[in-house]
Amino acid sequence: MADLELYLEGKLLEGISELAVKHYGEDSESSRKRVVETALEMRIVWSNSIERGQQETHEATSRWEFSESPVTEENTGTISDWLFRR
Repeated sequence: MADLELYLEGKLLEGISELAVKHYGEDSESSRKRVVETALEMRIVWSNSIERGQQETHEATSRWEFSESPVTEENTGTISDWLFRR
């Protein structure tokens, strides 16, 4: 399995620690890792089941993709117009 380093802040860390204690009885680093691994696995399984379900029922789903180009002063006006149409 690959190692993944994540930077997490305050409330999220607290939530992970609470889940670790609730499910594994302790707040050790290995328990917190198990919580994060389980959450990622659940998200991946959920995403795959939604995609497969959509193919079976032909329901609309959306995919969020972000362009490779960063936001610059040249295109902020276009983005604002798109986001805040009247």
